[in-house]
Amino acid sequence: REFKILNHGAQGFEKFSDGKQIQKNFSPDSVLKKDDEYILIEHETEPNRKTIVADVFKAAYFLQENKRGILVIAMTPKGKSSFESYPNHVIPYFQWLKQRTNLTEVFFIHEKEYCLKGKALEINGAEFKKKCTSLNYLCNK
Repeated sequence: REFKILNHGAQGFEKFSDGKQIQKNFSPDSVLKKDDEYILIEHETEPNRKTIVADVFKAAYFLQENKRGILVIAMTPKGKSSFESYPNHVIPYFQWLKQRTNLTEVFFIHEKEYCLKGKALEINGAEFKKKCTSLNYLCNK
């Protein structure tokens, strides 16, 4: 709940939705929009690999036709899982989806890194890019 009321932002983008349904069965925690470009933000406090894959698939399905954009997953690893294990698990699905969607990038960032002192980092800003894990980067490694 607190995550949804954060002032999520990215240069040139405006708030489009805070948890409301933007497509049937798809209600990201926050959405920023500029023309036909979207930044979809999901917050996972109890992540599991299936949930993360579902986040990517739902974003990919939404970002079709004239809609394009990125997905940001702010999360806290669960149990003994390492942060890195989540994006590594998604790589084959993202590679398969890339030909079928306008989802251009998926960023993973630790919730504590994204939300500093009750304020969200600017998405695509220098600090954000330093602290997140890019799926495109991992795919090209």
